[in-house]
Order: sequence, then structure tokens, then C-alpha cells
Amino acid sequence: MIEMKALSKIILFVIFTFTISSCGKNETELVEEGRNLMATESYAEAIKSFNKALSKNPNNYTALNAKGVALLRIGQLEESVLTFDQAINVDSTDYRAFYNRSNTLRMLANDNGAMVDLDRAIALQPNVADLYINRGAILFKYGEFDRALFDFEFALRIEPQNALIFLNKGKAELRINNPDDAIFDLKKAIEINAEYAEAYYWLGLAELARDNRTQGCQYLASAESLAFEGASDAIAQNCVQ
Repeated sequence: MIEMKALSKIILFVIFTFTISSCGKNETELVEEGRNLMATESYAEAIKSFNKALSKNPNNYTALNAKGVALLRIGQLEESVLTFDQAINVDSTDYRAFYNRSNTLRMLANDNGAMVDLDRAIALQPNVADLYINRGAILFKYGEFDRALFDFEFALRIEPQNALIFLNKGKAELRINNPDDAIFDLKKAIEINAEYAEAYYWLGLAELARDNRTQGCQYLASAESLAFEGASDAIAQNCVQ
């Protein structure tokens, strides 16, 4: 009985100590705790940490922005947008919540809203390549290839070794019937990333657009070997005798 009482005291002391420790964290420590949890993809737990930080300071921009990203990661898109709204209300001069909200809006099929946010983010921070990549992707989706090219070209000035940008630029060049420029860009993408299946696929299409069937089919075969969806159909349509 004495041993059981002693054990109970130890357990209660540990629980009490843990509670004191958790409650004693300041908002900065709670935000950092949430970020560490996000790094391990523990998004629901991260949200709890951000909520604790926000209970201490509802205007903590960093906590609001990070919470919005965590909500996006677990698919709570509407709540994610509302959280980014709060962050922007706290500080409308920081581009991050605009950028992150644009990603959520794209997932909600609100491309117009995403474009507005990307425009605002670029006005606030014009030296972030991802902003131009995403805006260019939306423009490409709606057939505005010249405007998309402008964004991809600007992104390349910021990140000249980004294979994704060369891929996107090559696709846009091909859409405006510039296969030579497309081939240059797509080969650059492969030079940076030799396993870039989608780049091989589009490079194959570009060579086919130049009536270079042999080379085009070789690139499509490379895309197929790298398991790119659509490569087999393209080979069946263009390369099978």
C-alpha cells in the first residue's frame, strides 16, 4: 500500500510537471512547436499548437499563416481560406498569406481568386519564383500562352537552374508553335533532371511537331520507361507502324 501511494504521488507529480511545462510555453515557443510538428507531417497536432499560440495572441501572423497551411494539408480548405483571411487582416504587407491562400483557392477551383492573390503577392515580393510559376500555370491553363511565357521567363531570372520552369516554358513555347524554342527549354529541363519523365514526353511531342518522328518517338519511349501517364497513348498514336 505504501509503495502504491508513493507510485501515485510520482505519477501525479509527472503529470503536474508536464502540465506546468505545456502551459508555460510562450507564443513563440508554441509556434516553433507547431512548425516542428508540421515538419513530421503531424498537421492536426500542429494546429493545436498554433491554436494555443493564438489564444495568447490572436494577432500572431506567423501562427495564423502556418495554421492555414496545416489546414490546407489536411484538406480543410474553407477553414484554411478563413485563416489566411485573418492573417491578411493582421498584416496585409506580407506576401506569404496571399501566396498560400492562392494555393488553397486553386484547390477550390477558384482560379480568379488565386490570380488576384498572386498579383498582390508579386507586388509585395517580386523576387519569389514560385509566384510566377503558379501564375504562369493558371495563364497556361486558360490558353494565355504569351502571358504565361512572360511569367516563366521572369521566374528563370530568379531561379535559372529550376527544371520545372524550363518544362513549363517549353510547353508554352510549343503551344504557340515555337517547337525549336520548346526543344531548347525541354532539353535544359532534362539536363538539370535526367529523370524528368514529363520533360521527355513534351520533348517527344516537340520533335513530332518538327516532323522528326524517329527522335520524337525515342523521347516518348523514355517518358514511357519513366512511367509518365499519357506516353503510351502518344506512342500508339504516333509511333506504331
